[in-house]
Amino acid sequence: MLRVGLIVVFVLALCSSAGAAALPDQSLTEAGQVLRWHGGPKGPTGTGYDPPIEQTCTTDTCDSFLLKVNLPAGTFPKGPRATGPDGTTRLQATGVGDLPGDGILVAIKWSTDFDQYNVYVDDTSTGQTVASGLDVDSNAQSVLIPQPKNGTYRVTIVPFLGGVDPADATYDGEIRAFRDPLQRLPAGTRPLPQIETMPPSNFHISDIPPVPSNPTGWRYTPAGTFPGNSCYTDETAQFGATKCLRFDNDIRNVGEGPLVLRFSYAPDAFINNCKMQQEIVAGDGTVADRDAGPCIFHPQHAHFHYQNMGTYELHEVDGSMRPAAQPIAKSAKVGFCTIDVDDFTFGSARSRPRSYSFPTCNVPNAVTAGIPTLGPFGPGYPPEYMGISPGWGDIYTWDLPQQYIDISKVPDGVYEVVSKSNPDGGILTADRSRETGITCIRLQGTKVTTLYQPPVQADSDPLPACAPPAATVHRAKAKKKKHRHKRRHHKHHRRHHRR
Repeated sequence: MLRVGLIVVFVLALCSSAGAAALPDQSLTEAGQVLRWHGGPKGPTGTGYDPPIEQTCTTDTCDSFLLKVNLPAGTFPKGPRATGPDGTTRLQATGVGDLPGDGILVAIKWSTDFDQYNVYVDDTSTGQTVASGLDVDSNAQSVLIPQPKNGTYRVTIVPFLGGVDPADATYDGEIRAFRDPLQRLPAGTRPLPQIETMPPSNFHISDIPPVPSNPTGWRYTPAGTFPGNSCYTDETAQFGATKCLRFDNDIRNVGEGPLVLRFSYAPDAFINNCKMQQEIVAGDGTVADRDAGPCIFHPQHAHFHYQNMGTYELHEVDGSMRPAAQPIAKSAKVGFCTIDVDDFTFGSARSRPRSYSFPTCNVPNAVTAGIPTLGPFGPGYPPEYMGISPGWGDIYTWDLPQQYIDISKVPDGVYEVVSKSNPDGGILTADRSRETGITCIRLQGTKVTTLYQPPVQADSDPLPACAPPAATVHRAKAKKKKHRHKRRHHKHHRRHHRR
């Protein structure tokens, strides 16, 4: 286990809006240290620049500092391990695999997955890049310097901002020692993933341009640009939807094991003959396969989806705030390309590097050798992997194709939006008690008001009332009343003290 050491926290001054200066150099000398900083580099125009590589950086555009490492010998005994069936070699263009080994974790996080920063870590003694994070579609970069030697490293944060969300103009950063938890489990242990579906959020019934959908969605124009349109033209043509309730959906892996899915990138996979396998990974790199159900090529997203990942439902709520047992509307979307998008354990001891990112789901990311003709991949067809690492979530944002419930014939009122993950149990998990997220909303024209988000629950549980339990409301009111009394008392005390 890691020795608990001093947590070193430092706040690095933000630069002016015109640019960014070099940040103070830092040192990592104890395995229990955590180095934190806050930054916000801008390109010369304030909206980043292209291409987002460190070679184009100046002190006016990128944050940069030296990391001096001087840790005791033996701090990082575990190296990376390959995983997969015999004869399969997974390819990691950037990032790490499911058993990354020990090292130094360098991570940054910002508000949304639309804008972006890239991270590079270079060994100053060789000039070589030893870790980099430059994959898109995430709210974080989290990279591992594998089993580093003592020495000096340069950390560079490169902005690649879309400039859409002002909240993305800054980021938080963290450096800590990482020791691969899966490699420290007892021999033969195969930890399982556990799915937690967050309550749906960020609702929209507008702001979709009247054009065909595209794989990257649409967040290029300010809110209110398309006030009367909520469906892409191909969603209307294919499904008849004219009013779409769109929202963000976050499926998290809160378990010990990674969620690993694999299929054969074969010609017949494109014509509805795609079969998904789930790999259960052991700490020694061996895997156990199981059938996880169908996969499908999704033309609107231009990549493959695991077909039975989730479903969305809308349930009408009556005057007593109880939801109907049967939905008034359902989503057409049930397939997902699973990747690491939401680094929800950032800033904690559970934080780990990002493993799954694009072009996962788009192109094969492994090679095979010596696999029999009748094996799981067929002759000569490489496997393609997708998944969600422990501590990460997969977010589908409101603007992506088919990320909606058709409410064209749904009247105004109060409803529960229900997101169910793994509804048929095709994915083997450690615990199924948190696979449904629910949000209670009020619909009024194109306005959506969030009323209540119940605790997450099992898919099989009955839907809860669209209001917090009476005891919770009573405690909240009592707390508010106590807070008001306290505030009055403090004011009286201050007046008396001033006299």
